[in-house]
Amino acid sequence: MQGLHALVVEEEYLVAAGIEQTLRAAGAADVTIRNNANTARALDFSGFALAVIEARFGSADAVALCAALRAARVPVVVTSADVAVQALFTGATPLAKPFDTEALLAACVAARRREVK
Repeated sequence: MQGLHALVVEEEYLVAAGIEQTLRAAGAADVTIRNNANTARALDFSGFALAVIEARFGSADAVALCAALRAARVPVVVTSADVAVQALFTGATPLAKPFDTEALLAACVAARRREVK
């Protein structure tokens, strides 16, 4: 995670802050947080090396955000308590909620490896 710029899209502030703290502790240089997919879609994705997004029950906005990130070749980790919902996010690395620090970091590493292939 050393030096990367990450995007976190999560509605719950405390969850987003926890993800940010974990990524920064792992060496992320910058973490941008948005609380919904619509505001995140307005961003320029070219500077991001990783995105962690909340599935939000498979909302069309979140699915579209994931597709836009993947088109920009940004590795995506999608978080959800519902495995069926995670399947809607093509090309993303799934992470079941609730998750701990180790699981988050493992999913981030897996997503970045997947993008390199």
